[in-house]
Amino acid sequence: MAQLPKFMIADDPVTDPDNEYIFHTEKPRFFAKRVEEDEETAYIDIVEELDNVDEFFHNDPDKKQELLEQLEDWYYSYMEWLDDEGDEFDDEEEEEEEEEGK
Repeated sequence: MAQLPKFMIADDPVTDPDNEYIFHTEKPRFFAKRVEEDEETAYIDIVEELDNVDEFFHNDPDKKQELLEQLEDWYYSYMEWLDDEGDEFDDEEEEEEEEEGK
């Protein structure tokens, strides 16, 4: 069986279009998402546990926080990658329009 990535994006644009979740595929398995308290405050938090996260880390909040920081770094890298992909798509569209205009 193939090895899954440690983190994966999960969304449901039909029934839950406003939310995008991050699935942690290794134990402790859970779903997290970016929570925005206001325009200046946002963080990643666990919204659904498949495994008991606190129990897995023997109630050590530092280990749990370390995993959430890894997840946050991964998520922001993913968001940056999406922006870069969008920029490349925009560049390709501009090139096609220039070609058609000639």
